[in-house]
Amino acid sequence: MNQYVFVVNEQGERITSFVDNMISKDELLDYAKKEWPDAADYIYSADGDTMLDEFMAGKLYVNGEFVTPQPKEPTKAEKIAEIKNYYNERFETLEQILLRRRLINGDITDLQEQFKKLNQEMVLKIKAVK
Repeated sequence: MNQYVFVVNEQGERITSFVDNMISKDELLDYAKKEWPDAADYIYSADGDTMLDEFMAGKLYVNGEFVTPQPKEPTKAEKIAEIKNYYNERFETLEQILLRRRLINGDITDLQEQFKKLNQEMVLKIKAVK
């Protein structure tokens, strides 16, 4: 049985925790507040091992109880980056084929059309992101 002070942010996520069984509750709380003065809250537990398990399982501490966080919706920038990454891989493949064809003086008209089609497809998907 260990005494803990859990330092949490505004969302209830654990920033860090302090454990020390050799000092008093007040000394442990004072130490945590000194080390993390900008934290949203400091939660003391005389038997913090179970609380630590909850935090390590990814739960948040909100209004005195543990809650499972809602899945985070990707931001618009993250969605756009994902689309660009997908198409960049396809563009790289086209570039490799283009280089090979140019080395043998082959026709690249079909590759140009494919590039235009992929680029239009990517632009439409990016514009559709909200």
